[in-house]
Amino acid sequence: MRREPLIIGAGPAGTAAAITLARAGHRPILIERASGPTGKVCGDFLSTDTIQRLRALGVDPAALGAAKIHCVRLVNGERIAESPLPFPALGLSRRILDAALLGEAERAGAELRAGQTVRRLTRESGHWTVQTGDSNLFTAETVFLATGKHDLRDMPRPRANQGAIGMKMYFALAPGPAKALEGAIELILFPGGYAGLQHVEGGQVVLCVAIQRPRFQAFGGWPGLLAAIAANSRRFATMLSGARPLLPKPLAVAGIPYGYQVRAAPADGLFRLGDQAAVIPSLTGDGMAIALHSGAAAAAAWLTGFDAAAYHMTLRRTLAPQMRLASLLHYACMSAAIQAAAIRTAALFPALLRQAASHTRIRPYGADRPPSRG
Repeated sequence: MRREPLIIGAGPAGTAAAITLARAGHRPILIERASGPTGKVCGDFLSTDTIQRLRALGVDPAALGAAKIHCVRLVNGERIAESPLPFPALGLSRRILDAALLGEAERAGAELRAGQTVRRLTRESGHWTVQTGDSNLFTAETVFLATGKHDLRDMPRPRANQGAIGMKMYFALAPGPAKALEGAIELILFPGGYAGLQHVEGGQVVLCVAIQRPRFQAFGGWPGLLAAIAANSRRFATMLSGARPLLPKPLAVAGIPYGYQVRAAPADGLFRLGDQAAVIPSLTGDGMAIALHSGAAAAAAWLTGFDAAAYHMTLRRTLAPQMRLASLLHYACMSAAIQAAAIRTAALFPALLRQAASHTRIRPYGADRPPSRG
């Protein structure tokens, strides 16, 4: 049986944990279901704190071609509110970012087992057993669970409702709209959901949508959803006029439990990371920072002898203020009744957009507190 931890999931949270452990002289095993870099339903937005955490892990997103983002626009119908962001930000696709983080983890000494889907995760006699689809068995005292928005059958997150549907597509915009979007992230509010549009590397533009399941079903699928958003917003219609989709079909995930934070003390030796520990609404653009923080914090907790319960308690306390505000903003932006009032208020007081962006961030990198035992 390995004393070294097993890490399930090689996204930002899992690789941050792997890099931290490997730099301390350990050789963690990273189990990843994909055989190579893939797209993920994620906004591809990197705040200043995310950028600092990435650089500390040995990855410079600017060197990977990330697009600069300096302002935010809120769009509802024909109304637009705009404000500079209170921090520098970048746009970079998960495919490029995950590959860079994974490469750094392997160089640091982590062992990658790619193309292996975990089918069972069980605990018996003080250790964990991980069984993959090809019948490989791994045993360890400690498991870091970093499977993102996808739950393992044996370790589901509690869900109070159906959650939202998340969808994502990359586009090559026509020259005029591409120029108009440069340096900005646009958040488009429409009945039942919201969509984010921004540049990433190589001149590509990413569109991410969070929508209530009944609304999506009423629209009849992805083409109907885009048509409904365009009918509600002439600016959105103009942005996508002449756009060429860069994926055969949109990436999608259902039942996203926005606002979830791990509450109960987990089983001994199981550290939840990233979206397995907390799912901040995507409109904040802080999911990447939380993933990186949780991965590094879990590894640091394990290295210094803190148990999973102490790590989870500290993580929950750290994230609580921003999670509360983010959840309120999420539900407001999902509500057709509130959207119109929100855009009018933001247009009159654009500083509110900066305040919302500032107060839905994790604490600055370097100000992290160690786990608490009580």
